[in-house]
Amino acid sequence: MFAFFRRMTKNGFAMLLFGIVILAFIFTGALGGFSRFGGSGSSDKDGGTIAKIGKRKLSASEAYDYIRRDYLAVRQQNPSIDAMTFVASGGIGKAISGYIAAKSMSEWAKNNGIGVSQKMVDGEIASIPVFIGANGKFDQKLFDAVLAQQHMTADQLRSDIAEDMVRRQILIPIVAGLKTPNAMAEPFARMLIQRHEGMILAIPTTVMPPSDKAPDDKAIADFYKSHIERYTLPEQRVIRYALVKPDEVKPTEVQIADYFKSHASEYAATEKRDLSQIILPDKAAAEALLAKIHGGLNFVAAAKTVGFSSEDIRLGALSKEQYSEKASPEAANAAFSLGDGAVSNVLHSPLGWHIVHVDKIERKPAATLDQMRGEITRQLSESLTSKAMTAKINRIQDNISNGNGFSDIAHKEKLEVVQTAPLRRDASDDQIVKSLVTPAFESGKNSEPFVATITADKLYALAMVDHVIAPAAQPLEKVKNQVVMDIRHSEMVEKSRKLADDLLKKAKSGVPFAQLAAQAGVKLPPVTPLAFRQLDLSRFQQSLPPAIIRFFELKPGEVALIPAPDESGWMLMKMERLVSSDPSKEAGLTAAVQNQFQNMMTGDIAEQFSNAVMQKSPAEIDQAAAVQLEKRFLSSGGSAAQ
Repeated sequence: MFAFFRRMTKNGFAMLLFGIVILAFIFTGALGGFSRFGGSGSSDKDGGTIAKIGKRKLSASEAYDYIRRDYLAVRQQNPSIDAMTFVASGGIGKAISGYIAAKSMSEWAKNNGIGVSQKMVDGEIASIPVFIGANGKFDQKLFDAVLAQQHMTADQLRSDIAEDMVRRQILIPIVAGLKTPNAMAEPFARMLIQRHEGMILAIPTTVMPPSDKAPDDKAIADFYKSHIERYTLPEQRVIRYALVKPDEVKPTEVQIADYFKSHASEYAATEKRDLSQIILPDKAAAEALLAKIHGGLNFVAAAKTVGFSSEDIRLGALSKEQYSEKASPEAANAAFSLGDGAVSNVLHSPLGWHIVHVDKIERKPAATLDQMRGEITRQLSESLTSKAMTAKINRIQDNISNGNGFSDIAHKEKLEVVQTAPLRRDASDDQIVKSLVTPAFESGKNSEPFVATITADKLYALAMVDHVIAPAAQPLEKVKNQVVMDIRHSEMVEKSRKLADDLLKKAKSGVPFAQLAAQAGVKLPPVTPLAFRQLDLSRFQQSLPPAIIRFFELKPGEVALIPAPDESGWMLMKMERLVSSDPSKEAGLTAAVQNQFQNMMTGDIAEQFSNAVMQKSPAEIDQAAAVQLEKRFLSSGGSAAQ
């Protein structure tokens, strides 16, 4: 809710409270391109070992998934962060530490007899939104398709979720009951709604009069040399790539028949009923109301006599099983034995005494294999095609890991090779180029192939950097007109700076801003009033402009001068007064601040407990494997396809 709190609460250990795997499904829809989580795979199959906790080996491939998860979370907050920046800020080490902490706690739980049942795990899986179908229930077909797309097995997912649930069993009781006192939260809440009032006077570069004298050749040459970076073309790279497309796989007649048989319940005849019901706590009152209905009183009108509207009593279309869950099996049997438009006798359930009206009966006959053949063929074809695509990408990745070159792999896979024109890092000609340039520029200057995702599960590219074109300065003759324009602009910037410094001195001596604008000698924009609260600014999705940040740093009566972006001028600002407000008048503000403090404390305590667990069973980290993970991450540009 509040930006400054969000920055303070980015604690990886708090993730342990809610389940690392489950969060990945919920927040990214379907793992957001993670290759797999699989906590139970062997280190030989998972690309080596990153660490050991006792006798347990921790998979380097699974650690890579943690790195990817953290990287995607950071990019969700700030899309401008690239793989290189993530690594430079220590992201790899933090992700590996979080992975080891999670696995250490799971191992500690196992050694102390803490676990969860298979039924609990399956219940948790059934509640994950990405596995819920259009009918609001767990969809086995959707479950199978998502796991196939993410290269996971059901056992791997169950193992990971079981570990998540165990960690929550351990940590939630430890942090439960944490509460921030009002006396601690209220000062922060008051600070958030304190209004900072002041004014700003803009001094644009464009209002400055240009010089009458044109620059001579020497001035142009000198400016060109001293600002050579402006006229230097950035590094460019030529990329060779081959698109990897799915080969459509059609199911056999046997597969179609087996699918129809295994999903027979979905194609069986069904009956649903639009029901309305009135529930009363007293049997005698229910029987009296039923007598009125039998006497000719409309069901909706009867409901209104006991305080229910037509919306209150309407249940909508339900199957017998669904109504049984809402009422009782006995009530469902009775309601589904009635004809269209009929009214039940008084029925009993734990909720009270029911009178049910059948508004409409909807019957759907059983579907035959011939009727469903087209839909089943489409679903199976999508699933089989996705699996074939996954196998192809995995095969290409194996070839890359085994040291095979770009041309050899492209030839084996019968891929058509294309070469791009020289591309800058910011190239965005089309979706393919946009997907290639980031990993190409982050892979260093080597020519090792890599796989880039163009459209997840549908289109990939095998690619490599063919050659690098080093940065080069453009000849002065080619950019001379631009240099002259830049000289003119530089002169105007200098004039605007001198005027801004003069106005700053006068403002500090007490001259009103309106008077400063009138006496500036050039036509300046009108003085603009400022009034901000931190609460309002914390809701900004983008980072705050430096001018606003500086404004909040000023004390009442203080004046400051800051540069406008891109040498466009200067901004003279003054903070006049602070206006306080009562936080109790902002609904939910103090409670929200308390919650933010509790989140911070939750993360801190979880981290302390995790550190204590790791001290009991210290992890032996393979530093060479960690270095390889970093290289792998950078060579792929943070891509999951590794």
